[in-house]
Amino acid sequence: MPIRLHTFLSSARHVSNSSVFIFQFIAFHLSPLLIHLSYFVIVDVLGFAALMALKPSNPNYSPRYVDIFFLSTSAVTVTGLATIKMEDLSTSQVVILTLLMLLGSEMFVSLLGHIHELSKQNKHDPEDSRVRSVTVQDESQIEEAIPVTPSTNTTSLKKGCRKYIGFVLLAYMVLILLVGSLLVFLYVAHVSTARDVLTRKSINTMLFSISVTVSSFTNGGLIPTNESMAVFSSNQGLLLLLTGQILAGNTLLPVFLRLVIWALRGLSITRAKPEELEFMMNNTKALGSNHLLPNKQTVFLAASVAALIAVAVTFFCCLNWESAVFAGLTPNQKITNALF
Repeated sequence: MPIRLHTFLSSARHVSNSSVFIFQFIAFHLSPLLIHLSYFVIVDVLGFAALMALKPSNPNYSPRYVDIFFLSTSAVTVTGLATIKMEDLSTSQVVILTLLMLLGSEMFVSLLGHIHELSKQNKHDPEDSRVRSVTVQDESQIEEAIPVTPSTNTTSLKKGCRKYIGFVLLAYMVLILLVGSLLVFLYVAHVSTARDVLTRKSINTMLFSISVTVSSFTNGGLIPTNESMAVFSSNQGLLLLLTGQILAGNTLLPVFLRLVIWALRGLSITRAKPEELEFMMNNTKALGSNHLLPNKQTVFLAASVAALIAVAVTFFCCLNWESAVFAGLTPNQKITNALF
């Protein structure tokens, strides 16, 4: 038994070291395009293997390899396409799909890219090559030995802000997913019409809450019901909750992100220095984050999104108000469904 344990630990250590070596090689020796491509291919293949290894909830259902591979690719690329009935998938398979949507989402991939850039900067930090100690004999040699770095404070401030914006992105994503899942769970638990749908379909409430929240935030579009959200067309509260999550993870992300930093600066509840928060608000391009826009562009983005949504809702209601799409819904429910 000890020999087997020693062999297992040695093998695990070897696999771990090999994985770290492969990751470092990919991260620091390949171009950004190849890194991006490698990441999606690896996640897609692993997701496909996991989905094939797990058994569906319906014992009479045997999905084709191409269907599962298509489903895995759809989840990773958050396109929301499926060629199978979602209710035939087991709980474990739904968990894998939810994880694939999260790993393939724009925000998560952007966060990984941000961390990768910070790692490269730390590895090639020019400050590491500065003079540590110099043996001198007069003042003229001291002046020659000490390099002139007038922008040292700015560089240090910029590095601190880049690290902090990574923490803000991570905290924002985790907070939205946790709070969103909790709110959806509480809604389903207290609203009988939504709860009855899940009970009739034998779908776990917590699993549904997490899956639909991740799907909404990542714009993945894959949830555990065959009819997607059409079966919840009369549940206005649920649709409004998910609408906010969709906007928070996609088009209005720069707006919410700037509001978060503004709130942190005003409430003084963070360890970040005031000058760092001020620098992030006024020097967005220097941070290298595509999700943090200058103040004027953020305002224009919010106004554009609001205007486009208003126009789309108006046209959708005008064209479908008396159609079968809105059959059986009240006027308020029709507007909510159009907004969703």
